[in-house]
Amino acid sequence: MTAGASSTLVTNPIWVIKTRLMSQNAQAASASSQYSPISNTSSTYIKVPYHYTSTLDAARKMYLHEGIRSFYSGLTPALLGLSHVAVQFPLFEAFKVLFIGREQLEKGTGGFTHFWGVLAASCLSKVCASSATYPHEVLRTRLQTQKVTHRDGDTRPRYRGIIDSARTVYREEGWRAFYAGMGTNMIRAVPASAMTLITYESLSPAFLCFLVC
Repeated sequence: MTAGASSTLVTNPIWVIKTRLMSQNAQAASASSQYSPISNTSSTYIKVPYHYTSTLDAARKMYLHEGIRSFYSGLTPALLGLSHVAVQFPLFEAFKVLFIGREQLEKGTGGFTHFWGVLAASCLSKVCASSATYPHEVLRTRLQTQKVTHRDGDTRPRYRGIIDSARTVYREEGWRAFYAGMGTNMIRAVPASAMTLITYESLSPAFLCFLVC
């Protein structure tokens, strides 16, 4: 979790830019006629479409129009998401013992059984961890992609922090909104996790042997 926190602090700006590029409206323009109104209890807000042509263009526009803090939007839910690691890896080790056997793991034998055991353990642990901690990804994405302005021209965020965003999402969309896109995320994350852990488990003994020799 400490390693994950260090990585998150350094790479969060990259995730923000990636999320903006993925979620932007390709037809976005600055004309006010293209703004789509959304309701708010205190006043009427308007979604401001943003359009970036490249990674560098996104970084430049974000810095000019929103300041350095925009690169760290969604940082709190991203850090909370480190609980994902605390769930996945203990489960992965437990599932390995269950599917492969402690004796075979200690001896390093059973290549075929070891491969399928690691595959099953990595997939199941990832599914459990993602299911338990997925809401943080929804909140992080909402915070990273929000950009609204008031009719008087003042730019104001729709969500003010993780607690306010959680309350707003639950009040306006219900608890199901916290799991929006989870199926698509599973299709991406589970195979990626399986490939990573299978590669690690396969190369670690060989690498350790290389270092000893």
